[in-house]
Amino acid sequence: MALVVFRSKAAGEIFMFAETARRIFRIVGKDDGPRGVITAAQVPEALARLSAAVDEERAQIKAAESEARAADSGEAETQGARAISLGQRAFPLLEMLRAAARKQVDVTWGV
Repeated sequence: MALVVFRSKAAGEIFMFAETARRIFRIVGKDDGPRGVITAAQVPEALARLSAAVDEERAQIKAAESEARAADSGEAETQGARAISLGQRAFPLLEMLRAAARKQVDVTWGV
């Protein structure tokens, strides 16, 4: 598994599995090349798109959990393993994008 390293003058480096990084690149509208940049001017839009995707997934998870509870109404609740959400995986990058927006600097990545 390859790693992608995100860098910005606003925060420390972030290491992310390439599979997760590719998903994030699609969300923010960037090509998943071996190197790239979200310019300071593009950071606010990338932050908004990624935040919206995280919020949407969170709402879908809550709806699915509500449906599951309704279906199990009389049965004992079981604790199954949960998949790691986009919000959990993207949190460090969201924080980097917020810091980059405050300082108006680029976010770059490379393999």
